Amino acid sequence: MNHYILMTGGHSGLGLGVTKKLLKSGNKLGLIIRNESRKQDFLSEITNSSKEIVDNIDFFFADLSNQEQVRLVAQEIKKEWDQIDRLFNNAAIVGSANKQSKQGNELHLEINTLAPLILTQELKPLLLKSTDAKVITTVTGGMSGRKLDTDPFFKQGSTGMMSGYMHSKQAIMLLMNDLAADESWKDVKFLSVDPGPNKTKMTQGGETPWIIRNIFSRFFNEPEVGTQRIYNAGFDERFSEVTGVYITGDKIAPIKHEMSPVDKQKLLAAITT
Repeated sequence: MNHYILMTGGHSGLGLGVTKKLLKSGNKLGLIIRNESRKQDFLSEITNSSKEIVDNIDFFFADLSNQEQVRLVAQEIKKEWDQIDRLFNNAAIVGSANKQSKQGNELHLEINTLAPLILTQELKPLLLKSTDAKVITTVTGGMSGRKLDTDPFFKQGSTGMMSGYMHSKQAIMLLMNDLAADESWKDVKFLSVDPGPNKTKMTQGGETPWIIRNIFSRFFNEPEVGTQRIYNAGFDERFSEVTGVYITGDKIAPIKHEMSPVDKQKLLAAITT
């Protein structure tokens, strides 16, 4: 069975590996990317693919740090597509601390938490039209026992780069689990997946701390491992009937801390109307 699959962050890194696996299976794929330049870079990566495979891709453009653009791209997708069977919220940043988005939100919070939440909510009608809809959100390790702390996002100058990344991932996992518990989403399954530490541009370059690049990365997996784990969250039979779960090491792990009503209110208040 072929699926209609929408993905953010599918043009590079682990997302690119997932994209290639999805295309080989004959699925219809929609990629949300920032601009035409990234589209061309992606097409260069799959130059050996047949024209038939390339024709199975729809490109949609949006800057995920801009909430207006996230809503606009969702409207465009709703005009072009009739349903969504899988939504992979894979795009994320590990960037400098205390950078802000157009909306004035801390950038990890904006891109890693608010953008996937807004996109998922906006695309709800298409997800509900599927008979087998799943929302797969890429998170990170250590989520099982971590307690969410939203204070750094809302105190100027207090967010460290890695803490911003970790708490933004914790926040989106808990927010997606909150949707999973909502009766109006009962026909959609929500899974958060940790691909594990992998050798990608995110972990081996840019603004990633040198200690991670130069010491920890030698123990990191090859990208194919993380790619397969993300793919499995969407299609492995082991996860076909579960929702509101955290998958790490290709197994479901318990979530020991819930999101408080106060934290939820603070996060949702950062979404502009």
